[in-house]
Amino acid sequence: MTAAPSFKQKILAGEIKRADAMKIKYEDLHIRPGFNLRVSLDLLGEEARKEAEEDDEGLYQHISSGGQIPALEVVPRGDGGVWIVEGHRRHEQLGRADKNGVPLRDAKGDLWISIVPFIGNDAEQTARVMSSNKRRQLHPLEKAFGYLRLHKFGWDNGRIAANDGVSPQWVGKMLILAGGNTDVHRLVFGGKASVSVAADAVRQHGEQAGAFLSGELEKASAGGKKKVTAGSIRGKSYPRKAVSAYVERVGAFVSAFPEAQLTAIAKTETDFQVTVSAMALRELLAAHIDISTTGTKPREA
Repeated sequence: MTAAPSFKQKILAGEIKRADAMKIKYEDLHIRPGFNLRVSLDLLGEEARKEAEEDDEGLYQHISSGGQIPALEVVPRGDGGVWIVEGHRRHEQLGRADKNGVPLRDAKGDLWISIVPFIGNDAEQTARVMSSNKRRQLHPLEKAFGYLRLHKFGWDNGRIAANDGVSPQWVGKMLILAGGNTDVHRLVFGGKASVSVAADAVRQHGEQAGAFLSGELEKASAGGKKKVTAGSIRGKSYPRKAVSAYVERVGAFVSAFPEAQLTAIAKTETDFQVTVSAMALRELLAAHIDISTTGTKPREA
């Protein structure tokens, strides 16, 4: 691949012209394959996709009505033109407006776009992408992909966290999720599982995380829920007071056993914990202790 020339060389060659700021023809702006962290809107869930489409439409209307936009941040491209570092959405909506006949071109038919040079290496370019999306925030999983890219550049969790204003622990969790399979990522982008739940699933189930989450989604859907949550995975939980009362009664019940009887139970093939728990449960029911999920307090006999 040809070595990338400097901005000064491009200006002298007439490829970039400079007035108050540098400008370049739209056709000389290039998207580096795999660089942009944003995924196709088709992967997003209905609500997230609608919000993203509304944001893009707002930017398109702003450009179409003559509104000013910030200069795109770019780096020289060895084979001509420049690579976009920051400003992918502006580039897309500028192209859309131009295609739809919005009068953006000059008398010669050229569409000149304001640019500024980005100074930094490949890792810093990725960090810039992650910090620049203030209008439409990156999806948490898109950021996870960014964390993974920075991790491969040699950044540790602390440095990545400082760059994005999160904790190193969160970065570690998102790195696990970024390393998950495509089926997991589809569920997350589709709004069927939160990033936290999906990351835990990848950590616990590895290659089977997608199948596990899909199974949990079916269960959640049967219960009228639209996504897998930590609560839906855990299932029904018992009220703290009811559980405390149950444990207290079990302890009291077991402690009342004669030592010889406890020894005899322990020596049998029957599971001691199951036996005692079943006996204690019958005793609790006899005492009218309600341990249902309704949160009902123990009733007095």
